Amino acid sequence: MGESHVLSDGTCATGDSDIMVSVVILTYNHERFIGEAIESVLMQKTDFPCELIIAEDCSTDGTRDVIRRYWERYPGRIRVLLNRHNIGGRRTSVRAYRTCRGRYLIRFDGDDYWTCPEKLQRQVDLMEAHPEHALCFHSVEVVWDDGSRENMRFRPVEVKETYTLADFLDHCIPAACSVLYRRGVFDGYPAWYFTPPVGDWPGHILYAQHGTIGYIDEPMGVWRHHGGGVHSMKANTHKMRIAIEVLRRFRCVIDREYQGVINRSLCRHYCQMAHFFCDAGKYEEARASMKECLREVSFASRLPVGRLTNALLRSFAPGLQRQCKRVARAVAASPGRSPEAGADMSRSMNEQGVR
Repeated sequence: MGESHVLSDGTCATGDSDIMVSVVILTYNHERFIGEAIESVLMQKTDFPCELIIAEDCSTDGTRDVIRRYWERYPGRIRVLLNRHNIGGRRTSVRAYRTCRGRYLIRFDGDDYWTCPEKLQRQVDLMEAHPEHALCFHSVEVVWDDGSRENMRFRPVEVKETYTLADFLDHCIPAACSVLYRRGVFDGYPAWYFTPPVGDWPGHILYAQHGTIGYIDEPMGVWRHHGGGVHSMKANTHKMRIAIEVLRRFRCVIDREYQGVINRSLCRHYCQMAHFFCDAGKYEEARASMKECLREVSFASRLPVGRLTNALLRSFAPGLQRQCKRVARAVAASPGRSPEAGADMSRSMNEQGVR
């Protein structure tokens, strides 16, 4: 990694202009986790120079002390940006990005970490082989810090070698710690990037507007869920509401040709939010969600009619919806129906969100 040192105001003096990858760790109150994140970067084996930038947003715990110890051990390999005041993750990220010198950029939070020493090498090799890619990502392992759930692999529902902007508008596919961006594909961060309630999905979309997206179907990192997580431990209804707000903003700034994709995604997220409310017995909130859905989505584009109908039935007529579900399952399991046909019906019910 290139030589660097930290100055008192958080700026850096540097001497290596051949950096291939700039790694940014964004951290706030990650005292228990930040050491593992830093170690996972330092263990990377590459045939190109990298830089590690740690952007710390005025934590109230001992995060800065941990960072300082690592910087004292590796002063030539780590650059540190310390905010004087808490300014939030989005603005801290952009501040860090502006100091990066690499051809590629990767950013992850200080409570996540990588598990594969060849991660950076493999992602850069993929991007160098495909100049049409604006970014690439891989699957990750999801870990619940309190052990409340078993670990699971987080990967796209439909696995492909290449994705597009339309895929990423449909839903936020990658975990933040898995994404490598090609720097220089746009001039600056537009004002709309700072308005959505979360930054990862808008960041992916910002890059995906300038190229295709590559994928490596192998878990090379860990997305950690813990009580102090800003987003991961929120209620499912809260996550759906945030996704809806992000999509509403996309609708205002993304090219017209993608409005149908955004509209369908909005509809699916409203339906999912209604189901989560129904699961909790909050039918009043579920009905309010579906009424909002009918006001917000445009019926001029092709909507997931089965999913929409099921969510409306469950919210406004749960007894009738349960009857319809029983009938559908009885038909699927009837003696005269082939196992393949029953499986097809089950898949169709799942795709339509039948619960």
